[in-house]
Amino acid sequence: MSKNGISAILLAAGKGVRFKSSIPKVMHNLIDKPMIYYPVRGLVKAGIRDIVVVLGFGGELVREYLKGSFKDVRFSFVYQKVQRGTGDAVRIALPCVKKRKFILVYGDMPLIDETVIQQLVKEYKNSDLVVTSFFADNPSGYGRIIRDGEKNLKKIVEEKDATEAEKGVREVNAGLYLCKTGIVRKYIRMLKSNNAQKEYYFTDVFKYAIEDGVKVRVFESRMEYLLGSNNRYELSVLNSIMQQRINKGLMLSGVTILDPASTFIGIDVTIENDTIIYPQVFISGRSKIGSNVRIENGVIINDSEIEDGVHIKPYCHIERAVVKRGAILGPFARLRPETIVDEEAHIGNFVELKKTYIGKRSKANHLSYLGDAKIGSGVNIGAGT
Repeated sequence: MSKNGISAILLAAGKGVRFKSSIPKVMHNLIDKPMIYYPVRGLVKAGIRDIVVVLGFGGELVREYLKGSFKDVRFSFVYQKVQRGTGDAVRIALPCVKKRKFILVYGDMPLIDETVIQQLVKEYKNSDLVVTSFFADNPSGYGRIIRDGEKNLKKIVEEKDATEAEKGVREVNAGLYLCKTGIVRKYIRMLKSNNAQKEYYFTDVFKYAIEDGVKVRVFESRMEYLLGSNNRYELSVLNSIMQQRINKGLMLSGVTILDPASTFIGIDVTIENDTIIYPQVFISGRSKIGSNVRIENGVIINDSEIEDGVHIKPYCHIERAVVKRGAILGPFARLRPETIVDEEAHIGNFVELKKTYIGKRSKANHLSYLGDAKIGSGVNIGAGT
């Protein structure tokens, strides 16, 4: 059961026309995972495991990815066959919401994490409707937050429907909401599409609720957690923000990253203290890196375990492999899936291993291919093997 009696609705039906792509917008990668992975991860870490996903273009691709990536989440999938706005998407999702409250979040908001969701739920646990906002340096494209004299929400004005004065407001709608399910059910049937886009805006739910005297609170958060992406350039900006956030956290925990701007590390990677990472390194998946490891330039590591004291020389490629304590790899070594390099073994330049076990203190120093093999301890593999 989700904590605090809260479900989530995740909007992922949009095609993302400005991406000019044959796959859904939310399936474009941020560092090493599709955008949609990150808001789901944030919800799960905040204790919310009942998630209704609204799908549209490329929906089966999104569905299969989520089911494969989050085994312990109770997903419900619904389809918005015609893109008629966020209000229509929520209307389609509501029959699957069984909790007293729900979080509404967009699938193309990958910077959001559990801290924002937890703060929203904790600070506004007694509120009926909550809209999240942030102050934007350039508010163009966002709905503007207009407050009343008590600092509660007066209205949200979409960019295309805003007056010139309203367009000057810098506080914008972030697209993250906390709502009582019953209140949304009451007002969502009142939505109309009499706007510039001829769509049903979910934000009109707040308009009708305010007209009935319901107080809508505004939770002011920070821009760097709530930015979305409408094209590939904006995605690159989000990628840089996430990259900086991950690398900063690792460096503050005792990892040395010589050039954070050229180092890409996935959000689920763990690295112990006193490890040194050289420029142009990419570590992805659920890789685990021990302490006192040296990873030199151009190394790629995916879903692998690197134990303490390993030295990886430049331009090695390691995928779904295990490298044990004190081993030395490279330069230009390739470890393919299901390879195990045991303690203090040496794998040298232009050596490729596939489904192979290399015993303790064994060496394959150059120009070798070893596949589906088991090499004992203290063995020296000559060139050309």
